[in-house]
Amino acid sequence: MVKLKIRQYVIGSIITIAIIGTAVTFCFESPRPSVAQVLYSKPIRSTVAVSQSYCHITVSPIPATAKDITESFLPNHEYRILTLINTLKVKREYPALKHSELKNCVIVDVKQPRVVGYDVVYRIGDKTGKIRIPYIPGETIPLNEKGQLILKVQ
Repeated sequence: MVKLKIRQYVIGSIITIAIIGTAVTFCFESPRPSVAQVLYSKPIRSTVAVSQSYCHITVSPIPATAKDITESFLPNHEYRILTLINTLKVKREYPALKHSELKNCVIVDVKQPRVVGYDVVYRIGDKTGKIRIPYIPGETIPLNEKGQLILKVQ
């Protein structure tokens, strides 16, 4: 009789542990991944028209600022050019154009190739997906609590 009770307790304990293990397995989900692995990204190139302006500079008479050069030794246009160069060297900025004006500006549309976005193939767990984003992705893309991609806004 004692042996029978011990067997019943052992069998009951094993069944109880099996039921608890099964319940724990079904009740608790495995944690969702917090990032998506980027498998590869491919740049999307496009030709974009860019406006550029080309202007001719007309130099006005410049007041004598270079003490070491006198106007009598050089022709007038060379003196102006040297004075303009000295002004640019001293100031390291280009408001030296205050003595000159931009005239005859021509606006030209130039077509330049640019990267406008990236096609990204990613993996979340066992599923792969594809998305187009305007920036270079890193190795991973973060996910929110619902498992959706969190994309940067630019």
